[in-house]
Amino acid sequence: MTLAWRAGLMGMVFFALLAVLSLRMWQLQVAEGQEYAERAESNQVGFAPTPAPRGEIRDANGVLLAGTRPALAAVVDAKILSEEDEPQLVAQLSALLGLSVEEVQMFIDDVQARGDRVPIVSDLTDQEALFITEHGENFPGVEVEPQPIRTYPLGELASDIVGFIGLPQPADVEGGAEPTVLLGRAGLEKEYDSQLQGTPGQIVYRFDARRQGDVLSEDVPTPGNTLFLTIDTELQRVVEESLAEGLQLSRDLYEDPDCVPGSADDGGDPRCPVRAAGVVMDVTTGAVLAMASVPTYDPNIFIGGVSQAELDALPDGVFNNFAIQGEYAPASTYKAVTYFTAYEEGMPPYSATNLEEEILCSKELRLPFLGEGSQQVFRNWTGRDDGLQNIHRAFTRSCNVYFWEIAAQIWNEKQGTDDESILQDWARDFGFGEPTSIDLPFERKGLVPDRALFELWKEETPQRLDPARLSYASPWLGGDLMNAALGQGEVLVTPLQLANAYAAMVNGGSLWEPYVVDHIENLDGDVVADHEPTLLRSIDVSPQTVANFRRDMQQVVNDPAGTAYSAFEEFGDNVELVGGKTGTAEIIKETEEQEGVTTALFAAVAPVNQPRYVVVVVIERGGSGGRIAAPTARPILQYLLNGANAVTPIDAGEDAD
Repeated sequence: MTLAWRAGLMGMVFFALLAVLSLRMWQLQVAEGQEYAERAESNQVGFAPTPAPRGEIRDANGVLLAGTRPALAAVVDAKILSEEDEPQLVAQLSALLGLSVEEVQMFIDDVQARGDRVPIVSDLTDQEALFITEHGENFPGVEVEPQPIRTYPLGELASDIVGFIGLPQPADVEGGAEPTVLLGRAGLEKEYDSQLQGTPGQIVYRFDARRQGDVLSEDVPTPGNTLFLTIDTELQRVVEESLAEGLQLSRDLYEDPDCVPGSADDGGDPRCPVRAAGVVMDVTTGAVLAMASVPTYDPNIFIGGVSQAELDALPDGVFNNFAIQGEYAPASTYKAVTYFTAYEEGMPPYSATNLEEEILCSKELRLPFLGEGSQQVFRNWTGRDDGLQNIHRAFTRSCNVYFWEIAAQIWNEKQGTDDESILQDWARDFGFGEPTSIDLPFERKGLVPDRALFELWKEETPQRLDPARLSYASPWLGGDLMNAALGQGEVLVTPLQLANAYAAMVNGGSLWEPYVVDHIENLDGDVVADHEPTLLRSIDVSPQTVANFRRDMQQVVNDPAGTAYSAFEEFGDNVELVGGKTGTAEIIKETEEQEGVTTALFAAVAPVNQPRYVVVVVIERGGSGGRIAAPTARPILQYLLNGANAVTPIDAGEDAD
């Protein structure tokens, strides 16, 4: 074959190959070009949000209660992870992180189903992060990325106020929440979630055919705003320690310091003192200076994920803030409402002509005129005659008979008239029966019973009433008013409501809206929201009534006959500036074993001559107000008036109402 022939043959082959290649290139670039372009774009570029650090929460002095710290997260990206690589990744993550293969596989399946980038571990150790980085080929689809982690440096302290965060619930996701963005679930974390969230950033990345990614660009996230509170953490610490000590004292006196609250069927003790709650408020503004519910929890347990076993080990109701969610019969602390009603409405006891006149505080009171079905005999807490008393002495001694007679006078004179509910009207004026509107979630509103409520129950929920009541024209009876005048029966209040009402009683009638956030600052330190004290209403009360009430509260603590006198005998300096009122509430009995179990309450004001602070303490199932609640409040008042060095251990006081 000649050279020319060979050259021609090769040329023909070359041109044939060129034609085939050109045809294929046309097919790829023109006929199928758009499809491949779209595929390449969707497969090669990804967008990943980067979480913003949550804003800080600081106390009135700038002490950090909630913050963030940098951490490294192992993030699984569904766009990068292929099905072929899954078995290898599951095995490697299981071995490295100490998780079961099943746990990791469930997580990977969820990531693949959603097509998301999700952290499998939000807080890697340095060794774990280094190992994943150095052995990237063994962890396909996994990136180590910086992420902020929530921290609560003071642990349990003020946790009922601060709250905690967690992943969204299904209802949150349905409402538009991102399934991987942590939300506030309780306390200020929930109430101010939008302020604390911040603005997420975004990473734009590209990955090649080998599914190895490169960052193309990144928008840095903006941290959330900082909350500055009215809470003083040092005072908060005193309140929490006092409540815990008072709760333990009540258990010691019960002769079973290790008792476990609960029903007998569950191995618990239905008489066991169960919890305590307390509030300290500024009566001039409504600012909450301390608020506690004991026992409490450490919100740090939620940071790395909490197991069901860990949750089961915590006491019942530990995530409830009983200062705003606990509803208790206020007992004799509620006599303050009857006191103001008597003065402002001119309603003395039915056997006296005026409030200064003395009547016998007998061991029992018989009221046959209250009507069919009513309780007819009412027994004083002392179990004996307690001498002649006017309203001042009756408040100091907490004489049940005196205040029952005031209620009897109201029943005699006002029954069936438009003024029949004057006692309840005064209670509502002081904020009972409605939320205080504090800037915390899940607040309860308590209950102020009257004829209209009982008749509503009879019509709509008759099972709430004793069947015997249903046969009467009205289920509201004279005995119900007697009970209400002493804060028993169906009356329910929260500790915060009680504190807010007493604040209005001693400050001259100003009912403030309680609050815990003083102001909010952005990252630059600029104030973006500043709380102005909000006056809910001005209650028209006589200055003389207010002066009398302050003086009589002072006698409860400082007169040897006062029900809180023994609790404050060793107070030290400035005890004369303290006023208070004890209360001992019969609980609603769930079982016969709870017969005689009572909740201890104490409401206090200081300085009583120029009120600044109101302190309320409740020890659930703790005993009497004079014996347990008043002594528990004493260290708090010592701290407020005399400083930290003046605080002394709690000792039981007189077993008084």
